[in-house]
Amino acid sequence: MRGWLLLAVLVTLLVSCTKHPEVDDFKQIQLHWNPVDQAAEASESKDNCVIEITSLVMRDPVVTKSKLVEISYDVAYRIDENGALAFNGRCSDERFSDLQECSWQATCSAGSASVVKFHNER
Repeated sequence: MRGWLLLAVLVTLLVSCTKHPEVDDFKQIQLHWNPVDQAAEASESKDNCVIEITSLVMRDPVVTKSKLVEISYDVAYRIDENGALAFNGRCSDERFSDLQECSWQATCSAGSASVVKFHNER
């Protein structure tokens, strides 16, 4: 009886050790926000727009499916001709400038949802 119990414990241990760990799809994403002028920096909607656009960029399939493990963006923003905040994001590392996930634009204004549009689409 002890032999069967020992065998069962060994089999259980072997099976648990052979399982592959779950793949972690986490990507480190950094956004460095740079206002073009003081008016953009002082905009009342800036903080909400930054939060919303950060969330959209981090969840976008272009970013989540990227082969890059870490993506750092330099994001310039200004107030456009319609009074909305316009954001232009580029990968900080220019070696990756040709990748789709390394160039995007977004517009954010009160009363309308922000949309992030990635460039270099293939």
